[in-house]
Amino acid sequence: MSYSLPPLPWLRAFEAAARLGNFTRAAEELLLTPAAVSYQVRQLEQKLGFPLFDRVHRELVLTRLGQTYLPSVEKAFSDLSIATVSVFGERDRQPVRFRCLNSFGHLWMIPRLRTFQEAFPDIELQMISAAWAEALQPDLFEIDIRFGDGSWTDGHVEFLLNDPIVPVCHPGLALGAKERDLPALAKAPRLDIMGVVDTWESFFRTFDYPVPQRTGLQVDQTLSALELAALGHGHALVLQSLAQPYLDSGRLIFSSSRRIKSRHSYHLVTSGPRPALGPDAAVFCEWLIDELGKTSGQ
Repeated sequence: MSYSLPPLPWLRAFEAAARLGNFTRAAEELLLTPAAVSYQVRQLEQKLGFPLFDRVHRELVLTRLGQTYLPSVEKAFSDLSIATVSVFGERDRQPVRFRCLNSFGHLWMIPRLRTFQEAFPDIELQMISAAWAEALQPDLFEIDIRFGDGSWTDGHVEFLLNDPIVPVCHPGLALGAKERDLPALAKAPRLDIMGVVDTWESFFRTFDYPVPQRTGLQVDQTLSALELAALGHGHALVLQSLAQPYLDSGRLIFSSSRRIKSRHSYHLVTSGPRPALGPDAAVFCEWLIDELGKTSGQ
């Protein structure tokens, strides 16, 4: 089969220059001179018949056609890297280091790690747990799974999942008839998680019900709220994906069929676009996105 492709070095020069913003940084990565990178990009533009960059002072700005072409080039190199490693392996491979919040790590990630390891036995993972989202530290980890509004500026941000907020409780604290769930919840002991934006106040206001006074414990993590709820200390308002292991085991039940849309979402924050992270990291990110896609379908 004949492929209508420009020479791969030209495409590699284009991808690196677009990602890094100028020929000098691209040359450092590719172990070439800036003149050589510039020449390869010009050759590619001549081959295609269209400019891919606007040269603005010493910076490069992608043209509209360049912006359209870049994702396909990035994906092609990423797919080729993944295929090469999967067939031939890679010497001196570094572990994929990622960070996530304690609650997400314990309740969502850990139960699924065996699935990843069975599918990709040659990829070593290092999981770093955190209580709060902090700045990305590429020297320590280059993949961060965060929960928030997505407005971070310390890395490449990609939306993963928006999860509903649900009320849950121990089966022994089950409420009465459905039409009386809000009055019953208002009188019931409730667990508050400090620092979250989707609170019990938000829950009651969503359904135009008077906001009751606090009646229970306050904790600083979802994991603590779920454990206390499972022990019968009160109703917890949490992300459904984090409550799911407790619901599946029967330790918790839904307090009500009502749920609210979370104002925050899970995001993937990386030190650069996924194709630039390396083949193992790209595999992990693709797996993570696929698994979270299954979660959103629950």
